[in-house]
Amino acid sequence: MRRVPLLVALLVMTAHPAAAQYGQKKQSFRFAGDALARYEWTLKIPTLPEGTVDENRYFLQARPRIEAVFGPVELGVGGLFNYSKDDNTLLPDGEPRLIVRDNFDSRDARFDVYYAKIKAGPVVIHGGRMLMSLPLTEMIWDNDLRPRGGVLSLDFSQDGSLSHFAIRGIYALGSHWFPDESEMFGGSIELAIETAPQSQILLAGSYLEFRDLDTLDPQVRRQNTRGPLGFLLYDYRVVDILGRLTAGGQVPVSLAVDYCWNTALSENNKGLWLEAAMGALEISRARLGYTYAKIDPDATVAAFNTDDFYWATGVEVHRLDLGSATGRGSSLHAIASWQRFKDSPNEEERDQWVQRYRIEYRFTF
Repeated sequence: MRRVPLLVALLVMTAHPAAAQYGQKKQSFRFAGDALARYEWTLKIPTLPEGTVDENRYFLQARPRIEAVFGPVELGVGGLFNYSKDDNTLLPDGEPRLIVRDNFDSRDARFDVYYAKIKAGPVVIHGGRMLMSLPLTEMIWDNDLRPRGGVLSLDFSQDGSLSHFAIRGIYALGSHWFPDESEMFGGSIELAIETAPQSQILLAGSYLEFRDLDTLDPQVRRQNTRGPLGFLLYDYRVVDILGRLTAGGQVPVSLAVDYCWNTALSENNKGLWLEAAMGALEISRARLGYTYAKIDPDATVAAFNTDDFYWATGVEVHRLDLGSATGRGSSLHAIASWQRFKDSPNEEERDQWVQRYRIEYRFTF
């Protein structure tokens, strides 16, 4: 628990020598963040032997933060404020849920991020609770989760360069919002090549190893295989390969293929994630996105990948996202997903498609 504050203190103490070596930059302060308002309908949730049930809920979230730059040092701190119709840790009758399917506490206020970053030439040191630095899709890491630890990067991108190359290493401890003292370490190699103005090909390979997963809150162990006492049965040493193509123009297009496998196992250990999108809300009026995912039950740690789906692993999903820009930094989205628990222990559930529909208003500031 003491490692992160010590790392942040070390980063701050080393800021002055780095600034002297690489030149001072102007100081700046910025207030930023994002907010979300959502209404969600989830239909045909299997509840054997009764049949199926539907669940509706609303969710409000605000994540303001302050960022400051002092030469080569960047500091940031931000809060998280959630409110939802229901307490997502409890059943309607007040009993605790056996599985919490969200990577957030629906009624919560806490720190979202607190970090320090130092750049010294190609070396970047990042410590605290921060955004994920490795190039991962949400098949591996939910965008709303913040790794708590440190990242060391060698980033050789330069202004005006047609290519970008980076090597990153990460160590994190207790990165889930629910009780968690598990460890994660690994790294990535990424290469991006600019093929035309506003067009790029990204190739990335990552490795993540998770340890002490028995310290995860039992409610977020989810669809990973468990032993008789409820602890996760297997190890998770995950290799992830990502290719992403972005093509600019009047109607930007992006394609991504992400494939992972858990090298600790020889079966039920693979995941495939495909994304395609037309339009970009920063420059277009609308954006249409499609995602297909097919993830085996032990391809990755279900506690840390996306919570947009009803199940995290052992699942097959189709999702559509139609977004429309409503103003500078704001957009309205209609989202539909169809998903089945393809590896359910109950055979009757394996072909039962759960439907989830969302209306979201997103705002960045």
